[in-house]
Amino acid sequence: MSQAQPFYFGPDGARLFGWLHLPEHDKRRGIGVVVCNPYGFEEVCAHRSLRHFATALSEAGHPTLRFDHACCGDSDGDEFDPDVPARWLAGVGAAIDTLKAAAGVQQVVLLGVRLGATLAALAAGSRDDVAGLVAIAPVVRGRGYIRELRMLGQSESPAGTSPLDVLESAGFVMTRGTEAYLSQIDLRRLPQPPAPRVLIVERDDLESGLDWHTELQRQGVQVQVERWPGYAAMTADPQRAEVPLQMVDGVVRTVALWDATLGLPAVAPKPLSDHSVLHLTRAGVRETPVCLSAGGSASLFGVLTEPDTGPRPRGRPAVLMLNSGAVHHIGPNRLWVRLARQWAARGVTVLRIDLSGVGDSAARPGAPENVVYSAHAMQDVADALAYLRDGLGAGECHLLGLCSGGYHAFKAAVAGQPVASSTVINPLTYFWHDGDTLSDVKDYELGALTSRYRDKLFTREPWLKLLRGELDARVIVEVALRRAWSHVAPHLLRLARALHVPIRDDLAAELTQAVQRGIRLRFVFAAKAPGYELLRRQGGQAIDRLLERQLASLDFVPDADHTFTRLEARERLVALLDRLGPRTA
Repeated sequence: MSQAQPFYFGPDGARLFGWLHLPEHDKRRGIGVVVCNPYGFEEVCAHRSLRHFATALSEAGHPTLRFDHACCGDSDGDEFDPDVPARWLAGVGAAIDTLKAAAGVQQVVLLGVRLGATLAALAAGSRDDVAGLVAIAPVVRGRGYIRELRMLGQSESPAGTSPLDVLESAGFVMTRGTEAYLSQIDLRRLPQPPAPRVLIVERDDLESGLDWHTELQRQGVQVQVERWPGYAAMTADPQRAEVPLQMVDGVVRTVALWDATLGLPAVAPKPLSDHSVLHLTRAGVRETPVCLSAGGSASLFGVLTEPDTGPRPRGRPAVLMLNSGAVHHIGPNRLWVRLARQWAARGVTVLRIDLSGVGDSAARPGAPENVVYSAHAMQDVADALAYLRDGLGAGECHLLGLCSGGYHAFKAAVAGQPVASSTVINPLTYFWHDGDTLSDVKDYELGALTSRYRDKLFTREPWLKLLRGELDARVIVEVALRRAWSHVAPHLLRLARALHVPIRDDLAAELTQAVQRGIRLRFVFAAKAPGYELLRRQGGQAIDRLLERQLASLDFVPDADHTFTRLEARERLVALLDRLGPRTA
């Protein structure tokens, strides 16, 4: 089994976060691989698959380094820093140099997805140590790519406006300077090829219409073009994304073939500590990757962010940030990174954790990965809190989560885990049972589905679809029955409580149970969020009593969607969380 080590590399003030995947001693080959992430939400979606690419390549004998570009992920900086494209290209070069030094390889293959493939091609052109390029759905023409980002941003906001002069797309921000740089890129016009060998893996969901391979062949490059299935599934929403196993296998076989052709000797790796640092420090904040024992052979991965003020004092307040769906520990739109660094600068310890089977945390023995409402989540939270309290000597601990992370934060409070507060942002359910799946019709969807079916009841189209078998009549019946039950259930719940009849899913009892343990509940909703209606309907009068006694709080963020995609909405959320967040002495 190959080993993966988290670390930081690159110059001081511009540190990059990466994972070094080293093969077993007897499997080492002479070529290493550097994995270059796509940009923005595409990176969030592809994160799991790229981890599988790196694991498969290292298990085949190729030392592999995957890393976060400058101002992205866990790396230093943010999108408003100057000269971001130059830092991206310098980062690719630093990753190549680091892998060569740490793994002892002479030649590397660059593997990039979308914009990552483009940056790899641009960075490789001036080097003589890049043996090949694997370009998965590369951005060949920057102007078209910017158009895609702009259209996606406009689809998220009818007005298409931003409080700053920036390009917003799927929750990520690009300055006009970065946009202008990318717009002028055309890989077909590069003065020299990126590598002597190029594998282009085209998208399986649409035609590119750009013939980069023709220009590469004219330049004398050995070009292979494939359309292995899996790109669309790999870049689906993180909780539904699938690893493109056929593509992974094809890439590994191609890199092995290039390695055999070159016949370079394998060299023993050098200590990683000679080429890396354990911490990222900047502006009074220190970040450290940590791996926590999670029982058996499993471990939880997280990033610890804390004040860089010398010896760690006991009793400092701490915040545990949980995954939003299957988004890894950077949080939705990289929001957890921003909040962690801001709060650490004010004296708070923050741990951004990946629950088991999500992000960079291994699944617990026998459990599948990428399950966002996992039965193991409560134990994961307990393990992380034990690390903060017992391992670091933290004082009051607070939980923060959005969507499924909000659900787990709430359930941890109900279970009486040792926290002072739980901030629950936009939960979509308050009860999840074994056997439930993300494809099931959820309580929060009933209102919208009922309205949709009612609006089309007297039109011809849905009846024709029903006759053709394109609509599932069982789903329609289920929605109708459950919607009817949702109007009756609150009255029956009140009657059952009055008669002291045990109730299976009793949100009012759970709310009361949490605050009786001394835990403050903070609910935050985007305006018109369906989770608020569920809280009111299922929680009954209990939520009003808790609000009146100031044992719970309820806040709303106007003009926001479920994950606060727009920058304006995120700024309002950040201001609210700053107000609600822990205070230092």
